[in-house]
Amino acid sequence: MDNLIVHNLIVHELKKQPESAETELLLSKEPLPISEQAIELIGRLDQIFERKNDLLQGFLSQPDESLFPAYYESWLMEGRDRANFIQFSEDTMKVLQQSLNGVIGAKGGYLLYADYTMEEQRMLGIFLIRETPGMIFVTDESGEALKLSLTQYLDVDHMAMAVRLLAGTGRNVQMIRHARTQSSISQYFTEWVGLDRPETSAELTQSFLEIVEELPIPKDRDTGFAMNEGDFEKALLKYATKQPQQTIRAKDFDEFFYGNEQPLQDMLAEGDGVLDEGFRIDKRSVRKQFYLKAGFGGMSITCTKDHFRAGQIEIDEETGKITITNQELASLLLDQKGE
Repeated sequence: MDNLIVHNLIVHELKKQPESAETELLLSKEPLPISEQAIELIGRLDQIFERKNDLLQGFLSQPDESLFPAYYESWLMEGRDRANFIQFSEDTMKVLQQSLNGVIGAKGGYLLYADYTMEEQRMLGIFLIRETPGMIFVTDESGEALKLSLTQYLDVDHMAMAVRLLAGTGRNVQMIRHARTQSSISQYFTEWVGLDRPETSAELTQSFLEIVEELPIPKDRDTGFAMNEGDFEKALLKYATKQPQQTIRAKDFDEFFYGNEQPLQDMLAEGDGVLDEGFRIDKRSVRKQFYLKAGFGGMSITCTKDHFRAGQIEIDEETGKITITNQELASLLLDQKGE
């Protein structure tokens, strides 16, 4: 992975059974070698964040409010060197052990700390990974045949919980909590990190889309004339999904769509500051805003709001009748229908 640089890497183990209130901590004294396998693993873990739609986002608490942010700030001030990275991971693991004592239902696992840069964005990732049983084929004692053998492997694809702390200010904490249905269990993870003002990507994206609806339609860069609504919606969807780290920032948005004007920044300045300093977009929420899909009784339809504006789809609310005017679509259906 040419766009991935791993700077520091270490793993610790936290032993805990769900039915037990006690925890045991096994701390590594040496970092993991930054091998091809290690780089591949970090790349896979980072991609889980990229594929995840509805992340939990927020700010890091002040150092005087929580131990993890205090240790994190201390490590940053020391220049992110390896020795202090190891110390930072040990200190925060001890805090995690204390927060887990007495939490029935929570399980332990391997905590992988990764200090890395992805696409020029420096970040710290902490991934809670567990082992899962599996089977592999191995050569038998004779060396002439294969047999099944049980093994344990890291269940990367079903990562339990994880957090990324992006370098810089603002809403720089992103979190995955697969145990969201067990809030009492997953809550310890957010409290351990010191996540402040948590909101989901879907919530932030919806707030953003509601504000965008109030903005003036921008001009087309090529023609200089105002876009129509449908073209703006398509451009917005494309813009949102192509941003580095899928993060929307008001200043960049205004520059891209409005040049020297800043209508989004002006509107946010008058609001409650929910979207200040950028947020991770939820691509699924953006698509649902502009792409409509419904299915019932074995029939389904997918369209955009622009199809309604153009009169290609009409709905009679009283009778429930849907009229679709599209000659090419009709021809395709007739060809399949036959006689």
